Amino acid sequence: MDNITAQFPTGKLRAAFVGNVAIFTLIGWIAVMLLVLFLQFHFLGPLYEFSNPIKILIFAVTPVPGLLFGLWFARKEINKGCWELTDSELLRGIHGQQKFPLASIEKIIVGLPMTNAVGKILQRARPGTALGTSVDALSAVQPIWKTARNVSLAIAIKENSLLICFKDGSWLPLRLFAVPNGPALMDTLRERCEDRVIESYDYSHAEIRRLRRRDMNELIPPPKN
Repeated sequence: MDNITAQFPTGKLRAAFVGNVAIFTLIGWIAVMLLVLFLQFHFLGPLYEFSNPIKILIFAVTPVPGLLFGLWFARKEINKGCWELTDSELLRGIHGQQKFPLASIEKIIVGLPMTNAVGKILQRARPGTALGTSVDALSAVQPIWKTARNVSLAIAIKENSLLICFKDGSWLPLRLFAVPNGPALMDTLRERCEDRVIESYDYSHAEIRRLRRRDMNELIPPPKN
């Protein structure tokens, strides 16, 4: 069987990487500079009294924390958008750094519960309803509301998400409908593990709590005993 790849175009991935690094570097630089200003006015004295080498060192070091965090975050986000399915493994990351053997899958649940309160409201804001009309009015002023509602409605479609449960107790909430070729990869994954697919499943409150505030397409480790 052929391998199936789902990922955003390379150009978009590079742009997203550079953009994330630049944004967090700037935010980090501002935060560290504010800290430096606080320290100098309360403890260290005016900056102009420092020697030139110390000034240069301060300005050289201040962007570093934001840069390091930006590199980590950008790589993490890009890896979440790169997937490949082989006959025996599900691979995640630009170079398939993270491997999930299909043999280690205990079950695949079709559909994830909505754990976000705003998302639940937007899913009920269908066209023609009072709530939907309100969202339409807000969308005329701020188009992001329309985008958010469309995303919420797409999330509500059961086939657009999977919960992969591994034998070691870890979970992988998979939602790739927005990734190019993502739906095809999820469909093929279900076909290759059809003996372990659960179409109808009622999540318990404990399971919903475990999924709440967890990133999509990120492995959730086994619960601690």
